[in-house]
Amino acid sequence: MDKVGIILAIAITSVAVAFTATGGLGSMYNITPNVEKISPPVSELEKEALVVKKVTEDIEQVAKEAKQTTEKAQEITKEAVSAKLPAKFVSIPKGTSVPGCDKVDLCYDPPHVTIFVGGEILWRNDDSSAHTVTSGVVLTGPDGNFDSSLLRNGQTFSHMFDKSGEYRYFCMIHPWATGSVTVS
Repeated sequence: MDKVGIILAIAITSVAVAFTATGGLGSMYNITPNVEKISPPVSELEKEALVVKKVTEDIEQVAKEAKQTTEKAQEITKEAVSAKLPAKFVSIPKGTSVPGCDKVDLCYDPPHVTIFVGGEILWRNDDSSAHTVTSGVVLTGPDGNFDSSLLRNGQTFSHMFDKSGEYRYFCMIHPWATGSVTVS
C-alpha cells in the first residue's frame, strides 16, 4: 500500500470511529466530549504511519543499493570472464575460393561465433587463395567495423569486439563466403 493509501485509510478509520463514538446521527449534541476520547488513537496511528513511511523508505533504499551492487558484480564478472578467455578461432578452410562452401555453410569454420564484449576472434586463412574478413553484408558492402585486407595462405587477422551486437562479415574476393559474430 502506498503512502497516500495509508493516510487515506487512517482518515477513513478516524471518521468511522468518530461517527460510532458519537452514536451516529442521532446524538449530534454529544460530539465534543467524544472527540477528545478519539484523539489519542489518531495520534498513535499517525506515529505508526510515520514508522511505516520510514521503513518503506529504508526498504526502497536497500533495494536500490542491492540493484547497484548486482549490476556492478555482473560487470566485473563479464570483464573477468572476457579477460581470461582465449581468442575464438575461425578458419578459412581449403576450397573456400570455389563456390559451393556456402551450400554447407562452411566458407568460414565455424560460420557463426558468440563471444562476450571484450572478446577477440582470430581468423586464419587455410586456403590456397587470398581472402578477406570484411565486416558488412555483400549486398550493401563494408560497414567499416573491421577489415583484414588480403590474407594469404597461413596469414591471420584478429579483431577485439568492444560493443555488443551482431556483426556480419564476408570475403571481398569471394562474396559467397559469409559469417557472423554475436557479441553479448
